[in-house]
Amino acid sequence: MNLLLGLMILLLVLIILALTIAFRIKLIFSSNNANMSITLLWLYPLLKVVITNIETRMFLQFYLLNRQVFQKPINNNKGNGNNLDLVKEVKPKHVHVNAYYGFRDPFFTGVACGAINIASQFINIESLSQFPDFLADKDYIYVDATAKVKLGRALLNWYRRRRAVPST
Repeated sequence: MNLLLGLMILLLVLIILALTIAFRIKLIFSSNNANMSITLLWLYPLLKVVITNIETRMFLQFYLLNRQVFQKPINNNKGNGNNLDLVKEVKPKHVHVNAYYGFRDPFFTGVACGAINIASQFINIESLSQFPDFLADKDYIYVDATAKVKLGRALLNWYRRRRAVPST
């Protein structure tokens, strides 16, 4: 009985922490090897979730106290689009972006540089560092971005929004 009570209290504390403490998200994209990874960190090293794209497959890796608990391939099922509603509820804070890019034609590099500067004015980005390469031998893009997200709050808002909208 005491063990059950202890587990329920621990679960309640973890739920409260998930609602109040933000996850740190790190996104890395490289066009050179067509790889992308998204890392979610929460109370690091307590919880770490890594989603990687290796060649054409996506993998989910779950770490607890820096030890891999499991790894699983993610199926690319075409859904009904309800998952996009959850993405709309995520409101990232403290967004930092480092963008390295270059195109064989310096004109395109300049256009990309200007477009990124214009777009950053409409997006809530705390810092944007661009490193355009006007003398690139081949086309490439490398993006390293970090943000903080209150994922628990986003899930609650998504759940409330889903319940408020009648299904058709």
